[in-house]
Amino acid sequence: MHGWVILGDAATKRVNGQEVVVIADRSGDLGAAIRAWEDDERRRMAYELGNLGRLVNDALDRLRQAGAT
Repeated sequence: MHGWVILGDAATKRVNGQEVVVIADRSGDLGAAIRAWEDDERRRMAYELGNLGRLVNDALDRLRQAGAT
């Protein structure tokens, strides 16, 4: 939960130039809400990096095939 500014039942953080606001759920557990957002963000980033890796690998394969002909 590093870098969050806590404001009552809400927390804010700047991520990639945008302000993210997380609000405590019905239980009032702001820490759980922040952890859930961070987990979702971690999964999103891993998914996007996986996609980028596949694009790079495909491009390298095409370059290798073009050089082999």
